[in-house]
Amino acid sequence: MLQSTPEQVLVVPAREAVRLLPGPGPGFYREGAQRLLDLVEEEGAFADRPRAEEDVELKQIIPYAYLVAGSEVFLFRRTRGGGEARLHDKVSLGVGGHVNPSDCPGGDRRAAIARAFERELHEELEISCPYQARVEGVLNDDSNPVGQVHIGIVYRVELEEPRAKVREADCLRGGFVPFPDVPRYRAAMESWSGILQEMIWPAS
Repeated sequence: MLQSTPEQVLVVPAREAVRLLPGPGPGFYREGAQRLLDLVEEEGAFADRPRAEEDVELKQIIPYAYLVAGSEVFLFRRTRGGGEARLHDKVSLGVGGHVNPSDCPGGDRRAAIARAFERELHEELEISCPYQARVEGVLNDDSNPVGQVHIGIVYRVELEEPRAKVREADCLRGGFVPFPDVPRYRAAMESWSGILQEMIWPAS
């Protein structure tokens, strides 16, 4: 009987990644992104995902994008149809995923992160207007099992119009909300989104 090959994901040494961040504890660090990208170039490698999900000595690199249009931001709610049970019913400001070897055909791991960002963005969303994207910072939260084995490279995606919708409605719901309304969803947010909310749209 043939066994399927495990998915491989881009990882870096957890201790080195956390050491690069300018502050302790959970946080969103605008000045940490380039240092993390340099670490990916120097020490990034692909590991079997089942191992990476359990190995706290590794951090899986996750390109994580949030969308804004004018004075609105796109919010997601993960449904029970999604594959990650730990995130069911959580509200998210962002969408993201793993970096795989297929994102890295030329061996450039830094470029692979950008490719994975675009791939994940368009796998999850249908965007029907022009947009611009830029790397804005790093998300890290070691206070929970999911966060202990992941680190996020945050992309801000600015749409010319609020024209985006989720592709797989059985896994996600989503829509734009005004910036002042974002803190109202804090209690239901997953950890990374809660950190972003507090840094970018704090409650008044």
